[in-house]
Amino acid sequence: MSGNTQASGFLTQEELDRLLPAGHPVSYPAGTIVLREGDKSDFVLYLHSGHIKALAGRPKGIVYIFAPGSIAGELAVIMEKPRSADLVCINEVEAHFIPGPIWLEFLMTERRVNLAMMRYLANRILDKDQPEVESLTTSEFKVARGILRLLSAGMGKQTPRGILISGVTQRDLGSLSGLSRESAALVLKRMRTEGIVSTGRGSLTIKDPAAIERFLLNEKQSPLIANARHSVRFRSH
Repeated sequence: MSGNTQASGFLTQEELDRLLPAGHPVSYPAGTIVLREGDKSDFVLYLHSGHIKALAGRPKGIVYIFAPGSIAGELAVIMEKPRSADLVCINEVEAHFIPGPIWLEFLMTERRVNLAMMRYLANRILDKDQPEVESLTTSEFKVARGILRLLSAGMGKQTPRGILISGVTQRDLGSLSGLSRESAALVLKRMRTEGIVSTGRGSLTIKDPAAIERFLLNEKQSPLIANARHSVRFRSH
């Protein structure tokens, strides 16, 4: 299953100053199910901090990761349809609750935001189609690309032991990479043996980022590499 991230917001500070007073701040601990697939709720969340994963399919897998600066739950509000995925907090989330009608009115009156939203949704459609092109590439490439997606979402934290990604399971990484949990686990086992990563309960530490980058460069140049470098110091120790 495809996995994507929205790592940076498209709203300017001036636009946020006009939008956020119409809502109210909320916070959720890690693991909170904010929305369930099929819900008919009518609101969006502007994320100040933390990450939310969208889960869909059978079995459920990550189809998207919302990062700070992003608007979560926007599709159902725009389309006036039930929620198409569960939204689950990967870590502690601080956000602003914006009623759906307020968000729609904001989109209709703010021309720049409207155009930015259309471009963002178009990019999501294009990203969703990418795994079909990559279906013949190696499992290592797919896992490496899944890791780069997490780093691009700002989930990597530099530590003395490497780049730590918390709150992500092997099943999460598998769905984000377009692989089964078992296939992702085999790749991670090889990466652990080669000293590229170490794993813990709900965590992944990248000990050799250059090796992850080589998996991608050996297949083809990935624009996510630049995003990951911007999100965290992407280098070996």
